[in-house]
Amino acid sequence: MRTLHKTLIATALAGVLALPLLKLDAGASAPGEKPGPPPAIVSVAPAVSTDFAPRHWAPGSIISRRDARVASEQEGRVVEVVDVGQRVRAGQALAVLDDTALRLREREGEADIARIRAQLDLAARQEQRYAQLAAQQNIARAQYDQLRADRDMLAQEQARAQAQLAQVRHQRARMVVRAPFDGIVAERHTQRGEYLATGASVARLVDTAVPEVRVRAPVDLARHLGAGTQVRVRSGGGERSYAVSAMVPVGDEASRQLELRIAVDGLQAPVGAAVDVGLPSAGTRTVVAVPRDAVVLRREGDFVMRVDAAGKAERLPVKTGAEVDGLVEVTGAVRAGDRLIVRGGERLEPGQAVDIRPLDAALAAR
Repeated sequence: MRTLHKTLIATALAGVLALPLLKLDAGASAPGEKPGPPPAIVSVAPAVSTDFAPRHWAPGSIISRRDARVASEQEGRVVEVVDVGQRVRAGQALAVLDDTALRLREREGEADIARIRAQLDLAARQEQRYAQLAAQQNIARAQYDQLRADRDMLAQEQARAQAQLAQVRHQRARMVVRAPFDGIVAERHTQRGEYLATGASVARLVDTAVPEVRVRAPVDLARHLGAGTQVRVRSGGGERSYAVSAMVPVGDEASRQLELRIAVDGLQAPVGAAVDVGLPSAGTRTVVAVPRDAVVLRREGDFVMRVDAAGKAERLPVKTGAEVDGLVEVTGAVRAGDRLIVRGGERLEPGQAVDIRPLDAALAAR
C-alpha cells in the first residue's frame, strides 16, 4: 500500500514538471502572426486650384507666308534654269529664255531712231532757212507752214520709235525670270530646251524663313477666336504658345469650318510638317486639377490615390474633365493641396503605408 502511494506521488510530480515543457513546445510549434507589407515607395504631387481654359485640338500644317509659283511673262526657249533645292536671293535668275529675236528687234529700233533723228536734224536746219526767206517774203507762207508740220511729224515719229524700242528692251529684260523674294526652289516645272509659253510656271519658290501654321476650326469656336488670341501649338513632342495672326471669319458651307493663320517664328519644323493646335473652346473657369499621372484609369471607374495624414494610401474616385498643360480637371473628393501619388500607385492598396521620395529616387528604387 505504501509502495502504491509513493508511485502515485512520483507520477504527479513528473506531470507537474513536464507541463512547462509542453507549453514551451506548443508555443514553439504554433504559427506566428503574418508581418504586414513594407511601405510602398511613391512620389507625390499636389492637387491645385487653377484657371482652366478648355481647348479644342485640331490638326494643322506648317506653311510659308511666301510660297509662289513663279511664271514667265514672255515666251521662248529655255536656255538656263535653276536646280531643285537651290537657295536664291531676290532678283536672282530662276530661268533664262532665248532672246535672239528681241535683240534683233532692238537693233532695228535703234536704227529707226537714228534715221528719224537725221531727218529731224535736216528738217530743223531747213526750217531756219525757210524762216529767213519767209521773213523777207521770198517764199509763200504756206511753204513754211508745211515744213514746220513735216518737222513736227518727224518728232512724233521719233517718239513712237523710242517707245517701241523701250517696249522691246522691257520684253528682253523679262526673258530672264527672276526670284521675287529670297527662298529655296522647291519644285522645277520646266527643263532646259523646252519652249515656255507666256504665263507658264517656271519653279515653285518657298521662303522657309517666314513659317506659319494654317489650321481650320469649327465655326462654333469663332466667338473665342480672333487676331491675337493665344493658342497652343504642339510639334515634335514640344508645345508652345503663339498668337493668332489672322482669322478668316468666313466658314465653309460644307465643312462648317473657318481658317486661322498663326505666325510661328522660331519653330524648328520644316514647311509641310503636321502640328496640333489647341484652340480655346470655352471661357476660363477655376477648377481643381491634378497631374495626368495621378489619375488611374480603370474600367469600373477612374480614381486617384491620396496620402492621408497618417502616411497611408487612400483611394478617391473622381470624374475627369478637360486637360491643359499636363493637368487634368477632376471632380470628386479631391481638394486643392491634397498629396496625390503620381508614381508607384499602380499596385497600391487602400490603407497601405507609403514611403514618399522625390520622383527621381522613386524611379531608381523601382
